[in-house]
Amino acid sequence: MRVITLEADGAAADVAPGERLELRLPENAGTGYQWVLDGPEPPLRVVEETLHPVADRAGGTGEHRFVLHADAPGETTLVARHARPWAPESELRRFRLTVRVR
Repeated sequence: MRVITLEADGAAADVAPGERLELRLPENAGTGYQWVLDGPEPPLRVVEETLHPVADRAGGTGEHRFVLHADAPGETTLVARHARPWAPESELRRFRLTVRVR
């Protein structure tokens, strides 16, 4: 499984059909800000979403992880927004990754 981090913002990734990507984004759940995916559009689909907090540190920064499966050839732009879910205008950051499945 290929791991993608915040440093890949604005980049492109080539994957094969059937391959999985794991998007790992830093998140501090105590602030109310969360990473939310817009979509994704085919050929990608989310197969798992988890939050991994820092051990032994209440309110510490953790990682929001999205595991995506590349179903078939195609291209899409994966977009994640870091915002408070109840207040979309609170967006702090946006992450974009072009994914080409071939």
